[in-house]
Amino acid sequence: MSETDSKPAGDEHPLIVSEAFAGSERLLEAFSRTSEIGFAILDSELRYQAVNKCLARINGMPAKAHLGFGVREIFGELSEREAEPFYHRVLALGQTSHFEIKNVVLPAKGESRYWGLNINFPVRHRDKVRQIGVLVIEVTQQRKLEQFLHKLAGELRSTKTRDTFWFARELQDSIDQYHTALAMSLDLLIRDREKSTDLLTQSIKALDQRIMTMSQLVSSVASGFPIDK
Repeated sequence: MSETDSKPAGDEHPLIVSEAFAGSERLLEAFSRTSEIGFAILDSELRYQAVNKCLARINGMPAKAHLGFGVREIFGELSEREAEPFYHRVLALGQTSHFEIKNVVLPAKGESRYWGLNINFPVRHRDKVRQIGVLVIEVTQQRKLEQFLHKLAGELRSTKTRDTFWFARELQDSIDQYHTALAMSLDLLIRDREKSTDLLTQSIKALDQRIMTMSQLVSSVASGFPIDK
């Protein structure tokens, strides 16, 4: 199978694109350098036509290993059970779909628990949906911390440590509100994707930075709790 970068030789580019891929250059360029937002284009047969390095990292396998392969070939039952119904809905209805993969094992990574926010949107050519744009944000650590804080708050509810109980509840609620706001931001981003390439790139870069800041904050807070025990 042959692949090519979307940049000339000698300019290392973090977006890997199949030679068979055509169209959606603006989207590809806008998402090419995100560090927190995974991005891919699937064709109507749910085969990867483009993938950025962030999504490759999230999936735990090289970007070039995705190209030309169907999501079921790569993720097996996980794809069939968790993702494919939403992808088919996008193709059939031409509407954006949202879902979250929860508490599963990624075949290539072998993690016992994984969470990922997914937003999938139609990519039209001549008014017909021919491809699917896929956005993925990994929120594993946030969800683990959220679950731990929920358990901690329950344990503290009947104790005299009210300050700690309040802190656990407030932090848990903040993480939950962040995920709601993140989903809304991604939705707005997709609806506004027809704006100029420069503005689209700026919007994506700003959102990517916000996600990175939140991830760093969660990592700092999570280091003080036994969230993996």
